[in-house]
Amino acid sequence: MNNKIAVAIVGAGIVSGCSVSPEYDKSVGEQNSKMVEAQMGLYQKHQLDEYVDQVGQRLVAQLENPEFEFSFHIVDDTTPNAFALPGGYIYISRGLLALMNNEDELACVLAHEIIHVTERHSVKQMKRSILPGLTQVPGNIVGSVISEDLGALINAPLAVGSGLFMASYSRGHETQSDELGVRLAVKAGYNPYAMGVILTRLNEAVEFTTQQQAQKSYFDSHPYTPERVEHVNQWATQFSNAFAPPADGEFVQELDGLLLGSNPDKGVFVEDDYLHPQLGFSMHFPAEWQKVNQPNAVAAANKAQTGMVALTLVNADYNAEQMSQQFSQYMQQRFDYKVEISQYQNDWGTQTYHAQVRDQKEGKPVFLDQYWLDADELTYQIMSVSQSDTVVATGESALSFKPITDQQRQSIKQREILIVKVQQDENISQLLERVDSPMQTKGVEILNGLASVDDIEAGDSLKVIIKAPYTSNQ
Repeated sequence: MNNKIAVAIVGAGIVSGCSVSPEYDKSVGEQNSKMVEAQMGLYQKHQLDEYVDQVGQRLVAQLENPEFEFSFHIVDDTTPNAFALPGGYIYISRGLLALMNNEDELACVLAHEIIHVTERHSVKQMKRSILPGLTQVPGNIVGSVISEDLGALINAPLAVGSGLFMASYSRGHETQSDELGVRLAVKAGYNPYAMGVILTRLNEAVEFTTQQQAQKSYFDSHPYTPERVEHVNQWATQFSNAFAPPADGEFVQELDGLLLGSNPDKGVFVEDDYLHPQLGFSMHFPAEWQKVNQPNAVAAANKAQTGMVALTLVNADYNAEQMSQQFSQYMQQRFDYKVEISQYQNDWGTQTYHAQVRDQKEGKPVFLDQYWLDADELTYQIMSVSQSDTVVATGESALSFKPITDQQRQSIKQREILIVKVQQDENISQLLERVDSPMQTKGVEILNGLASVDDIEAGDSLKVIIKAPYTSNQ
């Protein structure tokens, strides 16, 4: 759960063609860039973001009379992705950066996104994408009180990937961005064939990882086909340029220490314990329940859907006691339902306020429990919905909120990229064992763009994934 919670959905009207002014792009882009930062977060560790912006600005310098000021950022997302907002806001995920092996590949992807901006593809796409995006928002859950609280929790804020700007581009828009993007990359001195290379590697990586679990990727909004790569490569044949020196000749070294997987700064599950080292708390969730960690909430539910518990931050204008009193007054005024507020003294010096609403569903009792507590100048709300078989488990979970311990903090691990040199007479199995990497041989090949790990030689630098002790990624 991220402590930065967006509080509004940035809307957009129906746009026909591109009859609106470029100022519209700038306004919509600026507003939604704030949503990206709040929802997904920016990754700024190791000054890698400055390097990405440097490559992006080198490309922008080759545009003729650009209408927009461009900025380039790394989004704190492990899924391999890149996207552009109107007005010049361009993002690449740390998950996609991890798959790259030279600056040419980075430049070609950024150039592709630049063209989406200059040709105003997102604005042109809005006429088709905005209505489906809004009508597919999840609806109410159960009962009016639960609907209002859980509905707000689930529905707001809309993620940037909900369809507003991440709907698949048309084939014409993709082809245009491929062609003009490659042309732009060439003008900046980059290898035009790198676009086909990174698209192919990305597809291999997605196929490899999705054997185990479904995962979104760049291809949700930029569809992959072998024909697309063939076209990009064929298009590149017309260019013959002397490639300029890269901004950084040791691209792979820039990725040393790059975080992969979940960012513990946003909270992480260690078995059934949810640990948030930045906010300094832990909370236990029932074993074997399905767990989710979203920017606006962390929650768990059992398979039978008879129990659910969710934790979120609440309005900073009110403390826990005030929130509980407001809930009691609301229930009395709207439903003529008297709610008693109970207080629990936490052994770490604060109080938890508790309210319970009882109802019936198909002849069985249903419990809505609300808890509020203050911790480190923040106020949290824990809400559970349960039936008789889960009411004890949800209650124990809600009351397990407490400060994180040093032992819990030390139990947090994070996956990082390590750049390691191959030693004399060392094969890949020996290398992985030496650095204690959990990777498979195929994963090493894909991550490093190798036809076979049998081709590695002493002195080669390889990207491998290791499990490292948690350190702040801010």
